[in-house]
Amino acid sequence: MDFLLTEDQQAFRLRLREWLKNNLPANWKNGHFSPPIDDASRGAVLRDWESSVYKAGFAGLHWPTAYGGHGLTLVEHFIYGEECGRVGAPEGINPIGRELVAGVLLHAGTELQKKHYLPRIAACTDIWCQGFSEPQAGSDLTALKTRAVERDGNWVINGQKIWTSYAQHADMCLMLVRTSSNGKKNQGITMIAVPMTTPGITRRGIQQLDGVWDFNEVFFDDVVVPMENTIGPVGEGWRVSGAVLAIERATTRLYRQARYVHELQHAYRSACSRRSGSDESDALRQSIARAYSQLLVLRALNVRFVSRIVAGEQVGPEASILKQCWSHFHQDSTSVIAEILGEDHWFPPDDDLDCERFLPVYLHSRAETIFAGTSEIQKDIISERLLGMPRGR
Repeated sequence: MDFLLTEDQQAFRLRLREWLKNNLPANWKNGHFSPPIDDASRGAVLRDWESSVYKAGFAGLHWPTAYGGHGLTLVEHFIYGEECGRVGAPEGINPIGRELVAGVLLHAGTELQKKHYLPRIAACTDIWCQGFSEPQAGSDLTALKTRAVERDGNWVINGQKIWTSYAQHADMCLMLVRTSSNGKKNQGITMIAVPMTTPGITRRGIQQLDGVWDFNEVFFDDVVVPMENTIGPVGEGWRVSGAVLAIERATTRLYRQARYVHELQHAYRSACSRRSGSDESDALRQSIARAYSQLLVLRALNVRFVSRIVAGEQVGPEASILKQCWSHFHQDSTSVIAEILGEDHWFPPDDDLDCERFLPVYLHSRAETIFAGTSEIQKDIISERLLGMPRGR
C-alpha cells in the first residue's frame, strides 16, 4: 500500500520496521512462542508486549490526543497492522479493546467514557473481552437472552455469554444485553461496559482444537453495574454495535493478510531446506501459486476498504465480502502449507525449521469460517443487502 503513503508515512513505516526488528518478545519466534508457555505466562508476556508497543508510541495512532492517542491518520494504523503481520509479530492480547471497543467509544461513548477508557486501552492497562454471543444466540444476536434490569440507579445483569475470547485475562467486558422485550427483536438491546471484577461473574475456559485456551463461557448472576457504564442510548445497542462491526471487519485484516503470507513463505523455506525444488510436482506449484494469488487479492481488497475509510466513506454490509475472503483464503493457504510440508506438518521435527508453528495454525483456521460471523450469515448479508435477493427464511 505504498502508493497511499506520504514521505512522513514512509518514514513511519521504516521506523516501525526497525523497532519491530529489535523488540519482539524474547521467546517469540516465527509467529508463536517457542518453546510453548502456559496460558497465564502467555497472558503476562502479551500484556507486556502491548505495553512496550504503547511506550514506543505505536498504540492509539489515529485516536485524538485528548484520549491518549497520537492524532495521526488511519493510514498509520493500517501500516502498523501490516508491518506486524509481515514479521509474524504477536497480534497481542487486547485486539477487542483496540479494534472494537475503541471504535465503539469514539463513535458512541460519552466524553467521560472516552477520556477514561481509551488511554487505558492504549496502555493495555485494561484488557477487554466481548460479551455478544450466547448459547442460543451466536450468529443471531437479536435472539440474546442475557437481561439487564434497572434497580436503584444501577443495571442488574443475569445471563450467560459464550465464545468470549480473552475473558480469562480481561479487566472489562463490552456486553450486549436485553433491557426491553417491546418492539422488534433488534430493539431493546443495550450496550454496557462491565468490569470483570464485579461480584457475580464466573469465567469458565473452553480449550480449542489447537490446544489454546482463548474462548470462555461467562456467567452473570445479579451483576450490578452503574447506569453510567451504558454506551450509547439505552435500547440502541444493536445499532451502535452494527455500525462499528462493519468497520472492524474491514479494517483489521491487513495484519492477518500479511501474517498469512509470512506463514506461506516460512513453510516454503522450511520445505526447501529439506528437499530440492525438483521434488515439487506441477500440481503442488499450482497450489502454491493459487494460495499466494488469493492472499494478494485479499491485500487488494483490504487496501480498497482502507482507501474508502480514509476518504471518509461509509463501510456497510460489503464488509462481509472481506470476512468471507480472509477466512476461506486462510483455510486454503493452511491446507497448501500442509501439502508443502508433508509429514513435517503433522509430526514436526525437533530442529531449527520451526515447523511446530503450523499445525496449531491449521487447526485454528478451521474455525475462522465460524467465528466473527459465520460464512452462512455473511452470505445472507451479501445476498440480501448487497444483491437485493429475497430472504430465504
